[in-house]
Amino acid sequence: MSQTKLENFNQYFQIEEAVKVNLEVIKPEQVPSNALILEQRIPPLFKLANDVNELEQSALRPLRQLSDVAEELAAFLRAQSRKIDLIMSHILLIENDCENKIMTHSYGGGGIIVNSSDDYPLDQNFCCKIFLDFDAAAVYCFAQLIKSELCNDTNTFQHTLLFTQIRSSDQELLVRASLHAQTRLLKLQAKNKNNN
Repeated sequence: MSQTKLENFNQYFQIEEAVKVNLEVIKPEQVPSNALILEQRIPPLFKLANDVNELEQSALRPLRQLSDVAEELAAFLRAQSRKIDLIMSHILLIENDCENKIMTHSYGGGGIIVNSSDDYPLDQNFCCKIFLDFDAAAVYCFAQLIKSELCNDTNTFQHTLLFTQIRSSDQELLVRASLHAQTRLLKLQAKNKNNN
């Protein structure tokens, strides 16, 4: 395993949360050689979902600087946005290939970690479709296996996949989603602590 690849992976925060991902084994020559080719290969539904997500973020940002009245407007807009998110999540199910579906162990801006009964060689390339249900978004990208460990207790492999081709906006989306997941986890822990 290349130390540089692992360092690139570790540059970003990872959150242990299970999200759906489709992994398709591909040959090295199938990985897009540049951002333009990647952009052309992204399915339209992935672009639509992420454009909707970005519009929501940019629309709510200016309201944070207004008075209390804006808080009620922001709550209304968040409710409307949530409706759209639910519809987008349903539409994205079309892209979720059941044959290649797996759940992540963790994810972040640098890549994903998955557990699998399949043993892959180091440097194996994958086409990835990552589905973020809570954020009603999906990411289409490419990754490479940089680390693999046998989990003796479950007789499965834990694979670390580094993103090799991903749009910067999608990488930002994954970073934001991982931070939102961390916030949800902290709120849940605080609630459980208060209940005890």
